[in-house]
Amino acid sequence: MLTIADLRYYLLALMDYFSRYILAWGIVPTVTQKEVQQLLTLAYFNEGLEREEHKPMLRADWGSPNTARKTRRLIKDLEMLLRLSRVHRPTDNARQERWFRTAKQEEIYCYPTYPSLELARSSIGDYIRYYNEKRPHQALWNYTPAFVHRLGNKTQLLDLYRESIRMAKERRISLNRMKKETRVVCVNY
Repeated sequence: MLTIADLRYYLLALMDYFSRYILAWGIVPTVTQKEVQQLLTLAYFNEGLEREEHKPMLRADWGSPNTARKTRRLIKDLEMLLRLSRVHRPTDNARQERWFRTAKQEEIYCYPTYPSLELARSSIGDYIRYYNEKRPHQALWNYTPAFVHRLGNKTQLLDLYRESIRMAKERRISLNRMKKETRVVCVNY
């Protein structure tokens, strides 16, 4: 939840669970099935999923907009599968919960109220671009969500991580050798 011109609004976001990349987002005054369906459709076409043979599985909570008949119908029409989290189990959707916490701490709580909807969209849009493109994640081995999302392959990601560890070790060994070779001994008389 966020405040815009002293009115309550909601930030909706759809995240790729593997990469933590924010696929689509919106700021709405109320959360109904219409907003959820618009967000799903936006993400579906932005990601080019209509061309993909294997469609993603959606993870959502039991909120009425997510479980509405028309929302379920849209998900079925888009050939996706909906997996609902267990009731009162935020850990079932921990990555999404963590993202909202981070967005609140790093962006939303910095403004007691956004002056206008346009400024809120601009500021939050800038933050989401930063989050996706520039903010490294410890859980992603300090890669950005955008990098991991574009790579899209866990094996390649692990290989890159292992290679960066190997290179860091070699640099450390080389620096340590140079330090040993260039030690200067000072003698006081």
